[in-house]
Amino acid sequence: MAHWTSFARPLLDEPQAQTHCLDEFPGLHRRQKFLKRLMRVYSSVLQAETAAKERPPDLIRSRLVGYFVLYAPDLKALMAIVNELRSLQRDAADPESFNDACYRLGDEILDKFVRPFRGQRCDRDTDSSEVLEAWGDDEEEEEVPPSCLAELVEQSGRHLASARLAGVLRERYRCPVTGSFDLDSMQDSTVLKYLESHPDASVTSMCVHHIIPDLETDLAGWDVHFDNGPMSNEDHWRFWERFGHPELREELAGRLHRVENVIMLDRYICQMVDELRLCFKPVHGKVHAFDLVLFGPNADKYKRFLRLPDQKSMFNTSVDIPKPDLKYLRILATCCFVANLSGAIEYKHYITFNSRLVELS
Repeated sequence: MAHWTSFARPLLDEPQAQTHCLDEFPGLHRRQKFLKRLMRVYSSVLQAETAAKERPPDLIRSRLVGYFVLYAPDLKALMAIVNELRSLQRDAADPESFNDACYRLGDEILDKFVRPFRGQRCDRDTDSSEVLEAWGDDEEEEEVPPSCLAELVEQSGRHLASARLAGVLRERYRCPVTGSFDLDSMQDSTVLKYLESHPDASVTSMCVHHIIPDLETDLAGWDVHFDNGPMSNEDHWRFWERFGHPELREELAGRLHRVENVIMLDRYICQMVDELRLCFKPVHGKVHAFDLVLFGPNADKYKRFLRLPDQKSMFNTSVDIPKPDLKYLRILATCCFVANLSGAIEYKHYITFNSRLVELS
């Protein structure tokens, strides 16, 4: 059996963490009192990590909490997790009690945040040529596809095929990461004309990728990598209500396919994002600029073979179709960092609270 190598990382020490947080959240420079509260609770999380050094499950749970603090999607989520930890501190009778509460919070982050993102979020079968059939399947909907972009955008929230067409038009028939043209769009005369004049242009099969997963689906038994029972779907919404984004329910409940929540991606890139091995991290102060961050074994080789830059400008089309919501992309990036740096991604069985975690062989 090959030697198992962990790609988990210990939490940053306090000076490094403070520097990191000031870089990640520039607004903290104007919130010195909050920064002090943040560092006090982070210090307690570091103590929980140290206390769990001989217990891998609790070690991972403490790091899930710590990395959620370090890579929170935005300042609202950061303030929410800090307030949650301060509440745990107040309720704890001693440091050991806080440690136990911290591990339980880590379980919650794993179960209600990381776990839903490990489902398949790329549709690999629907193509834009299916829009007509999508409208014909539902007697209550129009019999023909929408005649304008505004109507297409409105319908896309409920129709996957329409979301795909809107995404293809917005991305100008190309994967925003690799630049390859969508194979299913070659029937478009503009695409064909371009490809004929650029014989070296690459073509790929593109998929609809949902940035935020379907939080309304019962995911019991959904993935062989996990051995948990069913989750309460309501708990997913409540998790984000507690941690800074109560609006997600209104935005996505029943409207998973809204164009702000979909990206058209090269099939292989789509799979990597599904597996939390790749994320697009918005760059502070640069419009449409994203860091392309890869995780896991051979990340540098994958980046080199796929010719992925460290940073790329994406979604800067002038087409009148809403771009992917930066908030959703930040949440996805948080999930990738938390799952990978904590080491949680390297385990195939997640059983909450007191059971074992089994290493991937």
